[in-house]
Amino acid sequence: MESTERLCVLELYSGIGGMYYTLKSSVPAEVVAAVYVNTTANEIYKHNFPNTLLLPKTIEGMMLQDFDKLNFDVILMSPPCQPFTRIGLQGDVADPRTKSFLYILELLPRLSKRPRFILLENVKGFETSAARDALLKTLREFDYSFQEFLISPTSLGIPNSRLRYFLIARRPPGSFSFPTSAEIIEGFPMSESPNSLAVPHSHLTSSECEREKTGTIIFKLETEQELERKRIQDSQETVQRLQDFLQEDEEGMDQYLLPPKTLLRYALLMDVVQPSSRRSVCFTKGYGHYVEGTGSVLQSCVHVELESVFKSLELSVLIVSKAWSGFVLSFPCCNSLYYFMNILCFNVKILT
Repeated sequence: MESTERLCVLELYSGIGGMYYTLKSSVPAEVVAAVYVNTTANEIYKHNFPNTLLLPKTIEGMMLQDFDKLNFDVILMSPPCQPFTRIGLQGDVADPRTKSFLYILELLPRLSKRPRFILLENVKGFETSAARDALLKTLREFDYSFQEFLISPTSLGIPNSRLRYFLIARRPPGSFSFPTSAEIIEGFPMSESPNSLAVPHSHLTSSECEREKTGTIIFKLETEQELERKRIQDSQETVQRLQDFLQEDEEGMDQYLLPPKTLLRYALLMDVVQPSSRRSVCFTKGYGHYVEGTGSVLQSCVHVELESVFKSLELSVLIVSKAWSGFVLSFPCCNSLYYFMNILCFNVKILT
């Protein structure tokens, strides 16, 4: 699309406004309406974008004429990911939380003006779902060209593994600025435009967001394969170090220190990173409440060897602050709840 073209956007499942934040930093556009039912997220959205029409209702509660009145060119959406997560029940289209997405697909052909562009984001696992099959069937039926991706923030040099599914679709006229493929592209495509920023990428695997369960355990309940994976990640010079995202002012950081009893009980399960690390694992909404699989913890006292945690409590391990997790998710600086809703299923910089 031309950079001078101003687009009217409908933001479905708007959350706290991550897609809108990305949109504003990338192309001339106006969100004509945002739709979401979560009251906490809506309060944050209103704080971030006070001049945007926010509709606190279910998508199924909107009639066809309600959509037609909005007169939008673009749909941004991040449907509920729980029906497709690899560690969940994978209810797919049978899960009630998929109902709103299927309603969108049912409405799309009936709109008085179908959107020119569609962007959808979800978890890895969506690409094998019946919901995805229904989406592609609808897009093909109404002459949309599209491309699917599996992308992690590490592809942009951000030290956080969060593999996600993206789909972009557009109606003719016009075409994408990169060669498309019938296969899902793992990483960023190389643009055909000589003036475009081409981001090199490597093939990603699902192991970025889930642990390998096989192999001999050699330390801290980690297998040799896990340790090798971490060594490889920390050696990738195209990825920034965590220290580039840390706040210099350490005032008030004591509130994030893990108590000794927590370290003693759960040290074997924690994913511990240092400021010099070039990696961290996915942050989830369970972070700060559960230990395993919810996010990395930061070792600020770097002169202590990790193995010595069993003999000494000088490690000074912190849970990640709200602001720091916001930095890693590429939100602006803000030491408050406004940029820390770890239910986010994407990194906003991926969308730029």
